Amino acid sequence: MTIIIYGSKYGTTEQYAQELSKKTGIKAEKYSDIQDINQYGTIIYFGALYAGSVLGMKKTLNKIEDYHNKKIIIATVGLADPNDKGNTDRIREGIKRQLSEDIYNQATIYFLRGGIDYSILNLKHKTMMAFAYRKSKKLKEEERTAEIKAVIETYGKKVDFIDFDKLNPIINEIE
Repeated sequence: MTIIIYGSKYGTTEQYAQELSKKTGIKAEKYSDIQDINQYGTIIYFGALYAGSVLGMKKTLNKIEDYHNKKIIIATVGLADPNDKGNTDRIREGIKRQLSEDIYNQATIYFLRGGIDYSILNLKHKTMMAFAYRKSKKLKEEERTAEIKAVIETYGKKVDFIDFDKLNPIINEIE
């Protein structure tokens, strides 16, 4: 059996999970609704990126008992451009910190770009983004990574980088 599981706070990660579900016929469920992850042979986990962590991933995937017989696919969804190797390296390090080494090594990882809408952020996230923005603006241009530049460029705006065509490699991986 195969399942799509997602951890989404503001909706872009859920949009990717639901679109993959529509394209493949595989059921998509919120991570908090998963009762027994061990019944699935293929697990596709979509997780929103927040402060170096993937929402719900640790709580969900670390419950896998026999990872040897599982196909594990992780797709992160964040604001940072996944075409920048520095961004993906930092995301990989964050995933490594959240998962057991065995599960991390078993997983295939994809990086998707989501979006942000400051008008719907909760107070905590607005405060975090304001802090990140102010800190980023103080850096010299040559010190700014692609991720930092994205924070500066999108601050206070509504931006949407969702690209459902980026699901095609995941679909190929499932088949």
